[in-house]
Amino acid sequence: MTTMKGGCLCGRVRYRLSGEPPHTVTHCHCSSCRKASGAVFVSWFTVALEQLTWTDEAPARYASSPGVERGFCPHCGTTLSYQHVQWPGEIDLTAASLDEPGRLTPTTHCWWNEHIDWVEVLDTLPHYPGWLPDEAKRRQS
Repeated sequence: MTTMKGGCLCGRVRYRLSGEPPHTVTHCHCSSCRKASGAVFVSWFTVALEQLTWTDEAPARYASSPGVERGFCPHCGTTLSYQHVQWPGEIDLTAASLDEPGRLTPTTHCWWNEHIDWVEVLDTLPHYPGWLPDEAKRRQS
């Protein structure tokens, strides 16, 4: 039995998951996820709807396309969930909204045919523990 918790940036929309660990963890590159989140891809995990309890406020919902509802915090705008009528007993939640997102490891990319080309070079770029060195200097001047 696994228990995980998560929520939005401002903390008003919170959830708890119990039961089996997520069976799908993927990076989605579709244009709808990019537009909804403002990110180049969104990492999602799938759970049975019965595993999810919204513990504080429930998310607001937006019908982003036929048969699809996306959940988000009505206060801070955090992208939280995705539901499709094709899978009525499941819900996808954003992996980064977990309190401990490192407990999950994505194993696939979906909608790769819509990915942004420069995503392929991300792992070859320099990595910094905080602000970019030049950016930090620029902001101080």
